[in-house]
Amino acid sequence: MVNHILAPEPVSISPDLDQELIPEPTPEDLLAIGHEQSPYLEEELPQGEGADPGHGQSPYPDFVRLYLHEIGQIPLLTLEEEVELARKVREGNEALERLSQATGLDRGLIQEVVRARTLGRSKLDPQVDEVDTRLKSLPRELKRYLHLVREGEVARQHLIAANLRLVVSIAKKHTGRGLDLLDLIQEGNLGLIRAVDRFDYRKGFKFSTYATWWIRQSINRAISEKARTIRLPVYMVETINRLFRVIRDLGTQLHREPTPEEVARVMGEDWDARRVEEVLSYAQHTISLEIPVGNDEENFFGDFIPDESSPSPMDRAFQSILKAEVEKALEHLTDREATVIRLRYGLADGVMRTLEEVGDILHISRERVRQLEKKALRKLRYGRFSRKLQGWR
Repeated sequence: MVNHILAPEPVSISPDLDQELIPEPTPEDLLAIGHEQSPYLEEELPQGEGADPGHGQSPYPDFVRLYLHEIGQIPLLTLEEEVELARKVREGNEALERLSQATGLDRGLIQEVVRARTLGRSKLDPQVDEVDTRLKSLPRELKRYLHLVREGEVARQHLIAANLRLVVSIAKKHTGRGLDLLDLIQEGNLGLIRAVDRFDYRKGFKFSTYATWWIRQSINRAISEKARTIRLPVYMVETINRLFRVIRDLGTQLHREPTPEEVARVMGEDWDARRVEEVLSYAQHTISLEIPVGNDEENFFGDFIPDESSPSPMDRAFQSILKAEVEKALEHLTDREATVIRLRYGLADGVMRTLEEVGDILHISRERVRQLEKKALRKLRYGRFSRKLQGWR
């Protein structure tokens, strides 16, 4: 009753791609993640995925295997290394802010120059190249800040690279929900970058715990933005996710599927079974009408969905018979009377016309049309052929 429309994972939907809409995780969120069994520490990549991409069996395309192979060569970080890198990233960000204030240069452009040089890019945009030239002629006291910014960027890249396997392990848990693995990894990497830029090592949480939050949020957002046809408002998403958690918790406690009434009691006083079913219906995913059905792929899903607005074959048959009976009845009227009835009721083309429109067509007055119509209807109602039409009422 409930699980038949339960999605495999909570839905996360946002109306905007701005990462600022994702809230900072609370300590409770991070503690919950920390208590989970971390696949990152125990089995970042299944056996064989970190091996030579040219050998062995793999469920992934060659380019995915190559990516998995490359990130598998990057050694994991110890807790002390994580803290040291995070400290350098933070010091680099603080130095970047001071350097921007002291020189009047745009913070983002300074960061772009340092990032480009760290990654070995030689070609820069004219505006960025101009900032690069100015940075080369900094006074000695400001070059110290620039050095810290560069060290921070190197640490940032190292922290990102060392945690790419964490992204893969999380992305694999979200397959089958509208995006392929490579897309999920790409979106998860964006969340990882966000985590590196916002991580505060002084709060005592491990970086992998903090990054897991941002990676999941980024992946869930991408799934909802790209895999759903209909987007939901943020408040409804939060309600759906809470509802899913309650359903799963109840299922674990009761060892069976909870009823909507049981779920409603846990959700709160303003909930009833009807509201539970209504909110769950919002989380259903749409599918394309063009999905092939059958092995021959000649038929499509949309071919098997009835059009409720169209008459059934039986109705069409009755309409055809009725039309024939009406035409027979019209034969007993004068030509002008029959024409008035056809035009007024759209028997010929489906377009019903006013008295004035009919009069314009026949070049007679509106009153004359009304008289002809009244006379024709009297004949149809009381004539000797009226019995056949009365059976269709």
